[in-house]
Amino acid sequence: MKHSRNYPVYTVTKKAEHSIALGHPWVYAEEITRLPDTPPENGALVDVYSGRGSYLGTGFLSLSSKIRIRLLSRNANDRFDEAFWRRRVEYAW
Repeated sequence: MKHSRNYPVYTVTKKAEHSIALGHPWVYAEEITRLPDTPPENGALVDVYSGRGSYLGTGFLSLSSKIRIRLLSRNANDRFDEAFWRRRVEYAW
């Protein structure tokens, strides 16, 4: 079951949607088609959606980079708590 999410939503192009589906972890600034009404702070977690409203992933927002969003997860049920970060570090290790 998908958890309720309070992250700002960014909608992306079909090209970005395709890249994300193939595993690419970045969303470029020019691939964003819709921004949230209230811009989040630099470094905030944001959700990425397709033009049809399908969840694609969650990542960190970078307002000063051409790579606007760096995806952390494609799982809508992930919670970005201590357990999430522990799993990621252990997997990387």
